[in-house]
Amino acid sequence: MTEKEQTAREAELARREAALAAREAQLEQEQAKLEAARAEAPKGRKTFLNNNDPDFVNPKEKLYDKFPLTVHQMDIIIGVLFALIVLFLVLGFTHTSFFGLFGG
Repeated sequence: MTEKEQTAREAELARREAALAAREAQLEQEQAKLEAARAEAPKGRKTFLNNNDPDFVNPKEKLYDKFPLTVHQMDIIIGVLFALIVLFLVLGFTHTSFFGLFGG
C-alpha cells in the first residue's frame, strides 16, 4: 500500500468512526426518552377484565392450559367441529336424515 492509499484509508475509517459515534449518541438519547416516557406511564395496561391486577390470568388461558395439545392439534379439532356444525345445519335445512347418509 502506498502512503496515499494508507492516508485515504485512515481518513475513511475516521469518518466511519465519527458517524458511528454520532449514531450511538442518538440511540442513547432515544433510549433515555423511551425510559422517561415509560417511567411516566401507568404500570400495566388496564383492560376490561384485569383492572390493573398484576396477577391477572385470562380465563381463556386457564382453559387452554387444561388441554395438553399443540396449537396445530387444537386447530384441527376446531376445524372438524366447525365442519360438523355446518354439516348438521345443511342437513337440517334440506330435511335429510343424518343416518340416511350411511344407508340407514
